[in-house]
Amino acid sequence: MRRYETIFILRPDLGDTQITEITKRLEGILTSSGAEIIESDVWGQRELAYDIKAQRRGHYTKLDYAASPAAVNELERNLKLLEGVLRFLSVLVAEETDVAAARAEVEARHRRAAEARAAAEARVAAREQAAAAEEEARTAAREAEGEAEPEGEKRED
Repeated sequence: MRRYETIFILRPDLGDTQITEITKRLEGILTSSGAEIIESDVWGQRELAYDIKAQRRGHYTKLDYAASPAAVNELERNLKLLEGVLRFLSVLVAEETDVAAARAEVEARHRRAAEARAAAEARVAAREQAAAAEEEARTAAREAEGEAEPEGEKRED
């Protein structure tokens, strides 16, 4: 089977349930046509580069799947008929694909992204902890400095 990616943009005024319903319907069309879904990635609402059907924003979703050309034609036919779809684009990624390897590749990418997020969060936490420790040290130094001065004599800074 060939590997395809289809990105479609839905109207921003659709609710989350309608967006999920449309995505599940399209996935169902693909699976009933013999395709295998590799990944369904919801990108959320984004600003459009230009107005499409008088809309400035759109809800983006990407479907990554292995299918026959007939399944892609059926998916695109349904995308044209759906009223909530502003625009869509299907791209052939590979002539031949191993679905299990493609799914493993997607999972590895998700794992690397999660590790990078965790590392970034750890760096931020370490910076915050170092800043708090530095502030505590400054406070302790100020307090020690204040105790070292005799009572009645105030330092002029």
